[in-house]
Amino acid sequence: MLEYDIVIVGAGPSGSAAALKAASSGKKVLVLERGPEPGSKNVSGAMIRKDYVTSVFGEGVPFERNVDKIKLSLYDKDKPVSIEFSPDNLVTTGRLKFDKWLSSVSENAGAMVIPKTTALKLNWENNVAKSITTDRGEVFAKSFVLAEGVNSLVSMESKIKSDLTPENAVETVKVVYSVKKEDINSMFNTKNESSGVAWRYIMTDPLVAGFLYTYKDSVSIGIGSPINQLVERKIRPEKLLDDFMDKTGLSDMVKGYSLREYSAKVIPEGGFPDINVSKSNVYLCGDALGLVDPLTFDGISPAIASGTIAGSAAVYNLDSATYRYELMKNPEISKIAKERKLESEFMSGDRAKEYIEMVSSMLNNWASGNMFGMRNTMVSNYRNVIPDLMGFVLKMR
Repeated sequence: MLEYDIVIVGAGPSGSAAALKAASSGKKVLVLERGPEPGSKNVSGAMIRKDYVTSVFGEGVPFERNVDKIKLSLYDKDKPVSIEFSPDNLVTTGRLKFDKWLSSVSENAGAMVIPKTTALKLNWENNVAKSITTDRGEVFAKSFVLAEGVNSLVSMESKIKSDLTPENAVETVKVVYSVKKEDINSMFNTKNESSGVAWRYIMTDPLVAGFLYTYKDSVSIGIGSPINQLVERKIRPEKLLDDFMDKTGLSDMVKGYSLREYSAKVIPEGGFPDINVSKSNVYLCGDALGLVDPLTFDGISPAIASGTIAGSAAVYNLDSATYRYELMKNPEISKIAKERKLESEFMSGDRAKEYIEMVSSMLNNWASGNMFGMRNTMVSNYRNVIPDLMGFVLKMR
């Protein structure tokens, strides 16, 4: 009979953080990973805060390029308004290398990671989880951490959380093109092979959030759009990606380069604090809690934060109220909870259009020296957009 102190489902950032925390506390930890290796199932390219990852996992974070510049483009009809700035301590990373490294750190702390193993269901006795059934047999444990991602099949089977609906899920599609290092430096005017850029796009009708990341020898381009808007407009995700690349000129940029990867994934919108976070001795974390920052698109930092807290909760067998309190106390997670209202407003296509039109109009008026135009835009939006933004600012204090 296989028996551990703590079994963790999923070897992504949240699962590895939970494993690191629990193993470092002296517990016997098993991590079950469905893919052939950690990171193999991920679609997202990642832009991460290197200092935060280092603060949890230590030195040695694998990364592709430093992000020296970020460009944000808001599309009002076909005309973009772009803002460019230089961030601090951001890097791009490939999820396969990154997730494998995170997992290796947890293994060095004493956790055992078993890939190619699918968790199927928890087995309960008197409302306490006693074991977990996998496609390779049954494993017993004192506590369980479910870091199984957005497709939280074990969580849903145990009725800890409900299934995703088109209203609270986003379909993402990503392509990666192989591009020579010197061509990347020429395309994006980067200084050297360690220097890179990140571009972000927001469009409406339907609402689309797009990205471009530069790696050592490749360029990653992707989009995300609310599933309910795609269904209403009968738009296929691959067609939306093609239209996005044509509209932004990215199709011409990558023309002639070989396609290395084409993938798709569903990610959550909405979640914590409006869902269950645990049940008895079972704790959810990461994407299973819907922890993706809707304003910065960051899912890595809150995944690591929640995984660390979940690992500690499993060690000390925290009750649900205490675990929820610990999550809410963490700044990486609490800011997501505070952003939920603005997120739900923005996920409405009409409201997103209002925000973008307002910003576009104000910046265009500013660029042309039309201060009266700026004033008129602010006045006309006072009763709808401005109160939302002011309320958001006050809540984030």
